[in-house]
Amino acid sequence: MERTTANEDFALGPMIGLRSLMGTIRRRRRVWLTTAFVGLIVGASLHLVIPHKYTAVTDLYLAQTAGSDPAQAMAANVSLLQTEAVAKQAVISGRLHMSPSAVLSHYTGVAVSDDLMSIKFSGPTEAQAVSGASAVAQGFLAVQARELGLQTDVVVRGLQSQISSVNAAISTLNTSVDNLSIATPNEQTTNKLAELVNQRSADQLQVSQLQTQVEQARLNEQSADHVSHVLDPAALVPVSTKKVFLMDGLSGLVVGLAVGLAAVILGALLSERAPDRSAIAATLGAPVELSLGGYRSPRLLRRTRLSRRLKEPSPILQMIERRLRGHLEAAPGSALVVVEVGTPDQTALAVGALALALSSEGHRVVVVDAAANRPLASILGINSKPEVMETFQGPAAGGPPVSVLVAPEDPLQMAQKPPPDDADALLILASLDAAFGAEHLAPWVTDAVMILSSRRTTIPHMNVSREMLHEAGISLRSVILLDSDPEDESSGVLSSGDLRLTPAVAEEPSG
Repeated sequence: MERTTANEDFALGPMIGLRSLMGTIRRRRRVWLTTAFVGLIVGASLHLVIPHKYTAVTDLYLAQTAGSDPAQAMAANVSLLQTEAVAKQAVISGRLHMSPSAVLSHYTGVAVSDDLMSIKFSGPTEAQAVSGASAVAQGFLAVQARELGLQTDVVVRGLQSQISSVNAAISTLNTSVDNLSIATPNEQTTNKLAELVNQRSADQLQVSQLQTQVEQARLNEQSADHVSHVLDPAALVPVSTKKVFLMDGLSGLVVGLAVGLAAVILGALLSERAPDRSAIAATLGAPVELSLGGYRSPRLLRRTRLSRRLKEPSPILQMIERRLRGHLEAAPGSALVVVEVGTPDQTALAVGALALALSSEGHRVVVVDAAANRPLASILGINSKPEVMETFQGPAAGGPPVSVLVAPEDPLQMAQKPPPDDADALLILASLDAAFGAEHLAPWVTDAVMILSSRRTTIPHMNVSREMLHEAGISLRSVILLDSDPEDESSGVLSSGDLRLTPAVAEEPSG
């Protein structure tokens, strides 16, 4: 039960941790350093690409009408400043060659106090910034005066309407008083006359008060109109060119660095992390005896360059060759299958280099290319796709020529052909496909070595590969890892708890 649980944990894949994430950031420092440098250059050069804007500021002193709340009145003034009516008046007042909507996008207003409002106008030139700020200030004062006049007119019209009504009542009272004055005097007439006179006096007093309110409203309008003025004329805001250059450069640097780090971190979090050595060894049940870095297959002149690499093996290829030789010599009948998982070119080169080395020592070597797309045959210039197993004479390296057998597309035909009995060494280059299994390899070999790329395979894929070899009765003796993580600190050595039983042919006891 514990064994099954461990396998399920490996199938889930390794989780990325903080240490691994920091290692990814450190390894891919070229990415975020490049984006930071590009951001610095772009930010510092931004003022050369985008025309620099000049800003002019003007301050207005705004008188408040009697009885109004200063804070609310100033908030209303700031809102009025941002209206299209003010922008249209600014265009007219300053004769600006801009539309009202464009003017609105160039200025802002802020309440400095209950009586002071500051206007900032940005323009492409110094003259346009100053003239724009002055035009907006004049336009605002004109619109404010007009709106205040309209409000006063409404109030005055209301008061005058009341005055007219009261005057009409006074005229009626005058007629009644005159009629009672010529009537025969008696107590009732006298009392009625006194009542009418008193009412007329009250109405006359009310008319006087309403006229006073009209005069006060006009006075408030004139006072606010005449007192509100430009306190500080429009003037440019001093700007240091070096400061602008420095601030833009630093801003670009920060943005570029943030973009680069975000790209690296998101790439690490969203991409599937390559399994480490311990996970690979535990999954395949075989030790990882060699871990190497990345390998790039050539794109231009591919066959020519691969053929040159085969004849002149690199130190890395020689390291792989020596380990394959050791397993070949220890395998029964000197027969070994080398399984490639995501490494067709590198595995083909390693098998071919070992075959040429053995041939140069006088051994009769047979190589079977059963890998996908037949990479070794392609390197050797064998372009045939036989329907049955065909034998080709490979290159000779001072000894017997290497016999190259190209497997057909159907693996069953390879399984039905008996392996050669006159070879000193038999090497099979193979790929494992779940659609065919590995039974076609069983008549030929009992031991296998796997060369896989940690970044081109997954834990489930490795599980399937192990099961196919298990069902075919082939023992996986070792794993050679390519594209390994340089930050991987795990061990590829199998512990006693990770040993797996494979139905390999039992070794004869010594003695």
